[in-house]
Amino acid sequence: MKNYSNSSGIFAPFGGLVVLGFFLFFIFLPSIIGAFAVPYTINTWLVFVGKQPAVVWWMGLLICLIPGAGYLSVLTSIITWILMLFL
Repeated sequence: MKNYSNSSGIFAPFGGLVVLGFFLFFIFLPSIIGAFAVPYTINTWLVFVGKQPAVVWWMGLLICLIPGAGYLSVLTSIITWILMLFL
């Protein structure tokens, strides 16, 4: 009977690195998206109320390191874009 387990395979030492890679990917992907979405959203509303745009990309990246904020930033930027079509 063949052993189909990867625990004794050639890629076994890389198992932890793969898990770490996926973890970092799902942590930093929303942050990278948020680096564009958060400044767009906040600066659009600042300009709408007559203030100077003040948020830059790295501020959006830091904000989106909070779990869930990166995914919400996409939703809020879409809502902002739709509202700005009519306001």
